[in-house]
Amino acid sequence: MAKVSASLVIEGNATAVYEKAKDIERLAQFLPDLEEVRVLRKEGQEVDSFWKGRFQGREVKWTERDLWDDAKRECQFFILEGDFKTYKGVWKFEEAGEGKTKVELEIEYDLGLPLVGALISAFLRKKMEENAQAMLLALKKSVEG
Repeated sequence: MAKVSASLVIEGNATAVYEKAKDIERLAQFLPDLEEVRVLRKEGQEVDSFWKGRFQGREVKWTERDLWDDAKRECQFFILEGDFKTYKGVWKFEEAGEGKTKVELEIEYDLGLPLVGALISAFLRKKMEENAQAMLLALKKSVEG
């Protein structure tokens, strides 16, 4: 299993940025490789959603569960089913002074591809890092307009 992380400072207080991040269907509009995000179930702070996109020209789909923690301004997420063997992580939203928020995204993943060589592993890691950064930039666009 591999792990990637990314962070970005966004204009806006942490509570406001955190609340914008909860609107995952809107956030998806800012991600070019994502074709669909649909909330399937919302019960309190627990949200199940369906995701469909493209990864290197190949369609990928999964259903994930997000566990939002308003007190910590944090979201834990993990795959319920789909094209990843493992897909889980955490979003963290922290005040960064002067009306700014530092957003951190950490993702652990395993595509379940047997005998993946070092070259392919490095390539997949680079693509996952790019995707994590794209998620943060999408949130920035959503918040800052």
